Amino acid sequence: NEGNFGIGNGSISYVDESGVVANDVFASNNSFLLGDIVQSMNIINDNAYIMVNNSSKIEVASIDSMMHIATIDVLSPRYMAKVSDDKAYVTDWGTNSVHAIDLHTNTITSSISCGTGPDAITVSDGYAYVCNIGGWGLDNTVTVINIDNDFVETTLSVGDKPNSVVVDANGAIWVLSGGFTEYGPAPDYAILSQTTGSLVKVVNNAIELSMEFPVGNSPKSLVINDTGTNLFFSDGSWSKSVYSMSISDGVLPSMPLINRSFYSLGYNEGYIYGTDAVDYVQQGWSYRYSYDGNIIDSVQVGIIPGGYSFQ
Repeated sequence: NEGNFGIGNGSISYVDESGVVANDVFASNNSFLLGDIVQSMNIINDNAYIMVNNSSKIEVASIDSMMHIATIDVLSPRYMAKVSDDKAYVTDWGTNSVHAIDLHTNTITSSISCGTGPDAITVSDGYAYVCNIGGWGLDNTVTVINIDNDFVETTLSVGDKPNSVVVDANGAIWVLSGGFTEYGPAPDYAILSQTTGSLVKVVNNAIELSMEFPVGNSPKSLVINDTGTNLFFSDGSWSKSVYSMSISDGVLPSMPLINRSFYSLGYNEGYIYGTDAVDYVQQGWSYRYSYDGNIIDSVQVGIIPGGYSFQ
C-alpha cells in the first residue's frame, strides 16, 4: 500500500490462503514504519524486498516474520527483479539507472545507466528488460541489459511511457505503453496533444508485433497468467475496464472481461486481482476474480493499494 505522499504511512497487507487479511504487518513486527510511498515488493529467496520510493530506501525483511533485516539506500527505487541466485536488479528514477544488488550482502555492487525514469522490469533468457517510463517527463524506450556482465545490450523504441512488461510461455517479452498527454496551463489544463498507447511483442531483442490503442486511452497494468499464455490489462480513458487476450492474438480485444476500473492488477494461481484506492485517503480494497471475470471476494487493505507480491 503506497500511502499518502509526504505522510509516511505506506504499509504491507498480508492475505492468507483463506482470505483473512492482516494489515500493517511490517509496522506490527518492527519498531518503525516503512515510510513514504511503498512502491512495490518482491519476494526473493526467504526475504521481502520493499521499495520505499520517496524515503529513498529498500527495506529487507524476513518473509516469515516480517522482521527487519537490512536497509539498502537507493535514491528513488521503483521495482526489483531477481536475475540470478546471487543478484537482483532494482530500477531507480533518481539516478536513471538500474542497480545490481548482491542478495547475500544486500549491497549495491554496480549501476547501469538507462533511459529516463526506469520503472517496470522483467527477466528472460539472460536479459533484463527495463521500461523507461520517463519519470515525470517522457521516454519511449526499453533498455535491454545482459545480466551476465551488467552491460546494456541494446535499446528498443516502443510506445510513449512504457509502464508494464511481462514474459510469455515462449520467452517473448510484452511491453504495454500508456501514451503521452500534454496539458496546457492552469486553470483549464486543456489537452494540447496526445499519443497513442501500444502493446508490443519483443522476440530476440527485436519488435515483432505492435498494436495501437485508441487515442485518449491510457492502458496500464499488464499482467500474465501462470502458464504465460494469456495477457490481462486495464484500458479505457477515464473509466477503465479489464481486458484479456491470448498471446497468439494479433489484434487487441474489443470486449472487456471485467467492467470495473482498478488502480492496479495482479494475477496468481488462476485468479485475477485488482486494487481500488477509493478516495486515496481512506483504506483501499483488493478484489479477487475468477479467470473468466466473475467476482469471488474482496478484502479491505491499506491506503492506496499499489500492487501485489505473491508467495
